[in-house]
Amino acid sequence: MTVTELRLNVVSDATLLTLADTCLLWGHRLSEWCGHGPALEEDIALTNTALDVIGQARALLQLAAARRGDGATEDTLAYFREPDAFLNVMLAALPNGDYACTVARSFLLSAWFVPVWASLAQSADRPLAALAAEAVKESRMQLRHASDWVIRFGDGSDESRRRIDAAFAGLLPYCDELLGTPVDGTDQAARTLAWRATVQATFDTATLTQPISVVYDANLLNITASESRVTLLAEMQSLARQHPGAVW
Repeated sequence: MTVTELRLNVVSDATLLTLADTCLLWGHRLSEWCGHGPALEEDIALTNTALDVIGQARALLQLAAARRGDGATEDTLAYFREPDAFLNVMLAALPNGDYACTVARSFLLSAWFVPVWASLAQSADRPLAALAAEAVKESRMQLRHASDWVIRFGDGSDESRRRIDAAFAGLLPYCDELLGTPVDGTDQAARTLAWRATVQATFDTATLTQPISVVYDANLLNITASESRVTLLAEMQSLARQHPGAVW
């Protein structure tokens, strides 16, 4: 394969950053549960999921930095970009809420990532394909864990049902933006169908009746998500910005 052909097969910087930023911010939100899970086993499970998606973010940022050159590194991309330069899906940056809300978000995001990674694992962009082939395995485990909890909440007590209903009512409006996010090398229509089938199957098992398509005020949701991202990044980036260039 010639250099020109290799360049034609490389996905865009925007796609790498969309995936990386989504994983990074979602992973940071999950890490906030460390030591605060509802049970020891779930505390460990959430921490492992956070490590998985932050690991995916690191690999993507390393790839993006190498292709950018000019001294870019995973750390400069993570810690020294301003909030409006981040390309994450809105759902990833929202505050955690209660455990039902965290479970619901993990379910919605992992149901999206599974077909995304599966498609990218077949990409002609070889470094990204290798990364995606490992990431899809992790996403499938995350989806199975989150689905089990959605079913447990939905088919449990009146209180657990109330909480998961409230969680999805707050999060589903962000899913049109999630599904409409462009990802090079994937078929948007096919992955949307896969996401909807996964969500509907789990809702049916959990006896949930939330509509998957929700009419929403896009401007209001974007403002809320943007404010959440600013707050999250102010905390996440604070140490690196206080000590730029530090080596640990």
